[in-house]
Amino acid sequence: MKPELFYLIALLWIATVVVLLWFGNKRIFSYLDKRLPWLKHISKRFFAQLFLSVFYSLACINATYYLFRLQTSITSPTWSQFFVLNIYGLLFIIPVLAVNFSVYFVSQWKKAEMQSNYLREENLRTQLDSLRMQLDPHFLFNNLNVLSSLIDSDPHTAQHFLDKFADVYRYVLQYKNEELVPLATELDFIESYVYLLKKRFGSQLKVDIDVPDDLPFSLFIPPLSLQMLVENALKHNKISGKAPFMIDIFVEDGQWITVRNTYNPREDTAARPGKTGLDNIGKRYGFLSSKKIRISKDDSYFIVSLPLLDVTG
Repeated sequence: MKPELFYLIALLWIATVVVLLWFGNKRIFSYLDKRLPWLKHISKRFFAQLFLSVFYSLACINATYYLFRLQTSITSPTWSQFFVLNIYGLLFIIPVLAVNFSVYFVSQWKKAEMQSNYLREENLRTQLDSLRMQLDPHFLFNNLNVLSSLIDSDPHTAQHFLDKFADVYRYVLQYKNEELVPLATELDFIESYVYLLKKRFGSQLKVDIDVPDDLPFSLFIPPLSLQMLVENALKHNKISGKAPFMIDIFVEDGQWITVRNTYNPREDTAARPGKTGLDNIGKRYGFLSSKKIRISKDDSYFIVSLPLLDVTG
Protein backbone atom coordinates (compact mmCIF):
# COMPACT_ATOMS: atom_id res chain seq x y z
CA MET A 1 0.00 0.00 0.00
CA LYS A 2 1.30 3.40 -0.94
CA PRO A 3 2.22 5.65 2.00
CA GLU A 4 -0.12 8.38 0.79
CA LEU A 5 -3.08 5.97 0.73
CA PHE A 6 -2.13 4.54 4.12
CA TYR A 7 -2.09 7.99 5.74
CA LEU A 8 -5.39 8.91 4.07
CA ILE A 9 -7.06 5.77 5.40
CA ALA A 10 -5.59 6.34 8.86
CA LEU A 11 -6.86 9.92 8.85
CA LEU A 12 -10.30 8.76 7.74
CA TRP A 13 -10.37 6.15 10.52
CA ILE A 14 -9.37 8.72 13.17
CA ALA A 15 -12.03 11.15 11.93
CA THR A 16 -14.67 8.40 12.08
CA VAL A 17 -13.66 7.46 15.63
CA VAL A 18 -13.73 11.09 16.79
CA VAL A 19 -17.21 11.67 15.35
CA LEU A 20 -18.58 8.46 16.89
CA LEU A 21 -17.01 9.21 20.26
CA TRP A 22 -18.35 12.77 20.26
CA PHE A 23 -21.97 11.92 19.45
CA GLY A 24 -22.03 8.68 21.42
CA ASN A 25 -20.65 10.16 24.63
CA LYS A 26 -22.99 13.14 24.24
CA ARG A 27 -25.93 10.72 24.17
CA ILE A 28 -24.55 8.92 27.21
CA PHE A 29 -24.32 12.24 29.08
CA SER A 30 -27.91 13.12 28.16
CA TYR A 31 -29.21 9.70 29.18
CA LEU A 32 -27.43 9.76 32.55
CA ASP A 33 -28.54 13.34 33.22
CA LYS A 34 -32.12 12.01 33.25
CA ARG A 35 -31.49 8.75 35.11
CA LEU A 36 -28.64 9.68 37.47
CA PRO A 37 -28.36 13.47 37.86
CA TRP A 38 -25.10 14.64 39.39
CA LEU A 39 -26.69 16.53 42.30
CA LYS A 40 -28.60 13.48 43.56
CA HIS A 41 -26.26 10.59 42.71
CA ILE A 42 -22.69 11.88 42.61
CA SER A 43 -20.84 8.58 43.18
CA LYS A 44 -23.17 6.44 41.07
CA ARG A 45 -23.11 8.98 38.26
CA PHE A 46 -19.33 9.20 38.23
CA PHE A 47 -18.74 5.44 38.00
CA ALA A 48 -21.63 4.89 35.57
CA GLN A 49 -20.31 7.69 33.36
CA LEU A 50 -16.78 6.32 33.51
CA PHE A 51 -17.79 2.73 32.76
CA LEU A 52 -20.22 3.48 29.92
CA SER A 53 -17.94 6.03 28.27
CA VAL A 54 -14.88 3.76 28.41
CA PHE A 55 -16.84 0.72 27.23
CA TYR A 56 -18.49 2.60 24.36
CA SER A 57 -15.27 4.35 23.33
CA LEU A 58 -13.22 1.14 23.24
CA ALA A 59 -16.02 -0.63 21.35
CA CYS A 60 -16.02 2.15 18.74
CA ILE A 61 -12.24 2.10 18.39
CA ASN A 62 -12.06 -1.68 18.04
CA ALA A 63 -15.06 -2.01 15.71
CA THR A 64 -13.96 0.75 13.36
CA TYR A 65 -10.37 -0.49 13.34
CA TYR A 66 -11.54 -4.00 12.46
CA LEU A 67 -13.80 -2.76 9.66
CA PHE A 68 -11.19 -0.42 8.19
CA ARG A 69 -8.57 -3.17 8.39
CA LEU A 70 -10.81 -5.63 6.53
CA GLN A 71 -11.51 -3.08 3.80
CA THR A 72 -7.88 -2.10 3.28
CA SER A 73 -5.92 -5.28 4.02
CA ILE A 74 -6.04 -8.94 3.16
CA THR A 75 -5.30 -10.12 6.69
CA SER A 76 -7.45 -9.55 9.79
CA PRO A 77 -5.96 -7.71 12.79
CA THR A 78 -4.24 -9.93 15.35
CA TRP A 79 -5.00 -10.11 19.06
CA SER A 80 -1.71 -8.40 19.85
CA GLN A 81 -2.70 -5.51 17.60
CA PHE A 82 -6.05 -5.24 19.38
CA PHE A 83 -4.24 -5.30 22.73
CA VAL A 84 -1.93 -2.44 21.75
CA LEU A 85 -4.88 -0.57 20.21
CA ASN A 86 -6.83 -0.78 23.49
CA ILE A 87 -3.86 0.37 25.55
CA TYR A 88 -3.49 3.44 23.37
CA GLY A 89 -7.25 3.88 23.40
CA LEU A 90 -7.31 3.97 27.21
CA LEU A 91 -4.38 6.38 27.27
CA PHE A 92 -6.45 8.65 25.01
CA ILE A 93 -9.92 8.17 26.54
CA ILE A 94 -9.16 8.59 30.25
CA PRO A 95 -7.47 12.03 29.97
CA VAL A 96 -10.29 13.19 27.67
CA LEU A 97 -12.91 12.05 30.22
CA ALA A 98 -10.96 13.73 33.01
CA VAL A 99 -10.95 17.00 31.10
CA ASN A 100 -14.64 16.53 30.31
CA PHE A 101 -15.51 16.01 33.98
CA SER A 102 -13.39 18.99 34.98
CA VAL A 103 -15.03 21.31 32.46
CA TYR A 104 -18.48 20.14 33.53
CA PHE A 105 -17.85 20.65 37.24
CA VAL A 106 -16.28 24.07 36.68
CA SER A 107 -19.29 25.17 34.62
CA GLN A 108 -21.69 23.84 37.28
CA TRP A 109 -19.70 25.61 39.98
CA LYS A 110 -19.94 28.88 38.07
CA LYS A 111 -23.71 28.44 37.64
CA ALA A 112 -24.11 27.65 41.35
CA GLU A 113 -22.00 30.67 42.28
CA MET A 114 -24.06 32.95 40.05
CA GLN A 115 -27.30 31.51 41.46
CA SER A 116 -26.01 31.94 45.01
CA ASN A 117 -25.08 35.57 44.35
CA TYR A 118 -28.48 36.21 42.78
CA LEU A 119 -30.34 34.65 45.72
CA ARG A 120 -28.15 36.56 48.18
CA GLU A 121 -29.02 39.83 46.48
CA GLU A 122 -32.70 38.88 46.37
CA ASN A 123 -32.61 37.99 50.05
CA LEU A 124 -31.08 41.34 50.99
CA ARG A 125 -33.62 43.15 48.83
CA THR A 126 -36.58 41.26 50.27
CA GLN A 127 -35.32 41.85 53.81
CA LEU A 128 -35.20 45.56 53.03
CA ASP A 129 -38.70 45.36 51.54
CA SER A 130 -39.91 43.67 54.72
CA LEU A 131 -38.41 46.42 56.84
CA ARG A 132 -39.95 49.10 54.65
CA MET A 133 -43.36 47.45 54.88
CA GLN A 134 -43.18 47.35 58.66
CA LEU A 135 -41.92 50.93 58.93
CA ASP A 136 -44.46 52.20 56.44
CA PRO A 137 -45.57 55.75 57.36
CA HIS A 138 -49.22 54.64 57.22
CA PHE A 139 -48.57 52.02 59.90
CA LEU A 140 -46.89 54.62 62.09
CA PHE A 141 -49.59 57.22 61.44
CA ASN A 142 -52.48 54.83 62.17
CA ASN A 143 -50.98 53.64 65.44
CA LEU A 144 -50.15 57.15 66.58
CA ASN A 145 -53.79 58.08 65.98
CA VAL A 146 -54.91 55.15 68.10
CA LEU A 147 -52.43 56.07 70.81
CA SER A 148 -53.59 59.69 70.77
CA SER A 149 -57.21 58.71 71.29
CA LEU A 150 -56.30 56.30 74.10
CA ILE A 151 -54.28 58.89 76.02
CA ASP A 152 -57.40 60.94 76.68
CA SER A 153 -59.89 58.12 77.13
CA ASP A 154 -57.84 55.39 78.83
CA PRO A 155 -54.32 56.36 79.98
CA HIS A 156 -53.61 52.89 81.39
CA THR A 157 -54.44 51.18 78.10
CA ALA A 158 -52.48 53.88 76.28
CA GLN A 159 -49.36 52.95 78.27
CA HIS A 160 -49.84 49.26 77.48
CA PHE A 161 -50.38 50.13 73.80
CA LEU A 162 -47.18 52.17 73.81
CA ASP A 163 -45.26 49.23 75.28
CA LYS A 164 -46.51 46.91 72.53
CA PHE A 165 -45.75 49.58 69.95
CA ALA A 166 -42.18 49.75 71.23
CA ASP A 167 -41.92 45.93 71.23
CA VAL A 168 -42.84 45.84 67.53
CA TYR A 169 -40.19 48.34 66.50
CA ARG A 170 -37.62 46.86 68.84
CA TYR A 171 -38.09 43.49 67.14
CA VAL A 172 -37.76 45.02 63.67
CA LEU A 173 -34.55 46.82 64.57
CA GLN A 174 -33.08 43.82 66.40
CA TYR A 175 -33.74 41.17 63.73
CA LYS A 176 -33.76 43.18 60.50
CA ASN A 177 -30.41 41.68 59.41
CA GLU A 178 -31.13 38.10 60.49
CA GLU A 179 -31.99 35.39 57.98
CA LEU A 180 -33.87 33.24 60.50
CA VAL A 181 -35.38 33.65 63.95
CA PRO A 182 -36.82 31.07 66.36
CA LEU A 183 -40.51 30.44 65.82
CA ALA A 184 -41.21 31.33 69.46
CA THR A 185 -39.53 34.73 69.00
CA GLU A 186 -41.56 35.49 65.88
CA LEU A 187 -44.76 34.47 67.70
CA ASP A 188 -43.98 36.81 70.61
CA PHE A 189 -43.56 39.60 68.10
CA ILE A 190 -46.73 38.77 66.20
CA GLU A 191 -48.73 38.87 69.42
CA SER A 192 -47.59 42.45 70.01
CA TYR A 193 -48.33 43.29 66.39
CA VAL A 194 -51.81 41.77 66.59
CA TYR A 195 -52.50 43.70 69.79
CA LEU A 196 -51.95 46.96 67.90
CA LEU A 197 -54.21 45.80 65.08
CA LYS A 198 -57.01 44.84 67.46
CA LYS A 199 -56.92 48.27 69.08
CA ARG A 200 -57.17 49.81 65.64
CA PHE A 201 -59.96 47.61 64.20
CA GLY A 202 -61.77 46.70 67.41
CA SER A 203 -64.49 44.05 67.09
CA GLN A 204 -64.09 44.00 63.29
CA LEU A 205 -60.94 41.88 63.63
CA LYS A 206 -60.50 38.55 65.38
CA VAL A 207 -57.11 36.83 65.45
CA ASP A 208 -56.63 33.37 66.94
CA ILE A 209 -53.08 32.09 67.56
CA ASP A 210 -53.05 28.38 68.41
CA VAL A 211 -49.50 27.04 68.67
CA PRO A 212 -48.43 24.20 71.02
CA ASP A 213 -46.03 25.11 73.80
CA ASP A 214 -43.98 21.93 73.35
CA LEU A 215 -42.63 22.67 69.86
CA PRO A 216 -38.86 22.11 69.48
CA PHE A 217 -36.72 25.20 70.02
CA SER A 218 -34.82 24.34 66.82
CA LEU A 219 -37.69 25.44 64.55
CA PHE A 220 -36.99 28.73 62.75
CA ILE A 221 -38.66 30.97 60.14
CA PRO A 222 -37.59 34.14 58.34
CA PRO A 223 -38.23 37.23 60.50
CA LEU A 224 -41.35 39.32 59.78
CA SER A 225 -42.82 36.58 57.56
CA LEU A 226 -45.92 36.11 59.72
CA GLN A 227 -46.35 39.89 59.94
CA MET A 228 -46.31 40.13 56.16
CA LEU A 229 -49.03 37.48 55.86
CA VAL A 230 -51.24 39.22 58.41
CA GLU A 231 -50.60 42.60 56.78
CA ASN A 232 -51.47 41.17 53.36
CA ALA A 233 -54.68 39.67 54.69
CA LEU A 234 -55.82 43.05 55.98
CA LYS A 235 -54.58 44.96 52.94
CA HIS A 236 -56.26 42.83 50.29
CA ASN A 237 -59.60 42.00 51.93
CA LYS A 238 -62.71 43.95 52.88
CA ILE A 239 -63.28 44.47 56.59
CA SER A 240 -66.79 45.47 57.55
CA GLY A 241 -68.89 45.56 60.68
CA LYS A 242 -71.23 42.81 59.53
CA ALA A 243 -68.95 39.99 60.69
CA PRO A 244 -65.45 40.04 62.19
CA PHE A 245 -62.57 39.44 59.83
CA MET A 246 -60.95 36.16 60.96
CA ILE A 247 -57.25 35.34 60.97
CA ASP A 248 -56.08 31.99 62.35
CA ILE A 249 -52.41 31.17 62.98
CA PHE A 250 -51.62 27.54 63.79
CA VAL A 251 -49.05 24.77 63.35
CA GLU A 252 -49.67 21.77 61.08
CA ASP A 253 -47.91 18.44 61.62
CA GLY A 254 -45.12 20.18 63.50
CA GLN A 255 -43.67 21.18 60.11
CA TRP A 256 -45.75 24.16 58.93
CA ILE A 257 -46.92 27.44 60.41
CA THR A 258 -50.18 28.37 58.69
CA VAL A 259 -51.99 31.69 58.39
CA ARG A 260 -55.62 31.32 57.31
CA ASN A 261 -57.82 34.36 56.82
CA THR A 262 -61.35 35.08 55.70
CA TYR A 263 -61.40 35.45 51.93
CA ASN A 264 -63.35 38.57 51.04
CA PRO A 265 -61.11 40.28 48.45
CA ARG A 266 -61.34 43.92 47.61
CA GLU A 267 -62.26 44.59 44.01
CA ASP A 268 -58.88 46.10 43.13
CA THR A 269 -56.90 43.12 44.50
CA ALA A 270 -59.15 40.11 43.84
CA ALA A 271 -57.05 38.94 40.90
CA ARG A 272 -53.69 39.08 42.69
CA PRO A 273 -54.21 38.75 46.45
CA GLY A 274 -51.02 39.65 48.30
CA LYS A 275 -48.72 38.72 45.42
CA THR A 276 -45.90 41.12 46.30
CA GLY A 277 -45.67 39.97 49.90
CA LEU A 278 -45.94 36.29 48.96
CA ASP A 279 -43.22 36.70 46.33
CA ASN A 280 -41.07 38.32 48.98
CA ILE A 281 -41.48 35.40 51.38
CA GLY A 282 -41.06 32.83 48.59
CA LYS A 283 -37.73 34.33 47.51
CA ARG A 284 -36.46 34.35 51.08
CA TYR A 285 -37.30 30.66 51.45
CA GLY A 286 -35.67 30.01 48.08
CA PHE A 287 -32.44 31.45 49.45
CA LEU A 288 -32.63 29.56 52.75
CA SER A 289 -34.05 26.16 51.86
CA SER A 290 -35.35 23.87 49.13
CA LYS A 291 -38.75 23.88 50.84
CA LYS A 292 -41.46 26.01 49.27
CA ILE A 293 -44.41 27.83 50.77
CA ARG A 294 -47.91 26.46 50.17
CA ILE A 295 -50.73 28.74 48.97
CA SER A 296 -54.38 27.79 48.57
CA LYS A 297 -57.79 29.44 48.63
CA ASP A 298 -61.46 28.64 48.30
CA ASP A 299 -64.65 30.66 48.52
CA SER A 300 -64.22 31.16 52.27
CA TYR A 301 -60.51 31.23 53.14
CA PHE A 302 -57.11 32.23 51.84
CA ILE A 303 -54.40 30.00 53.31
CA VAL A 304 -50.61 30.28 53.34
CA SER A 305 -48.38 27.71 55.03
CA LEU A 306 -44.71 28.41 55.72
CA PRO A 307 -42.22 25.55 56.24
CA LEU A 308 -40.65 25.42 59.69
CA LEU A 309 -36.90 25.11 59.21
CA ASP A 310 -35.09 22.84 61.66
CA VAL A 311 -31.61 24.27 62.16
CA THR A 312 -30.36 20.99 63.61
CA GLY A 313 -30.79 19.39 60.20
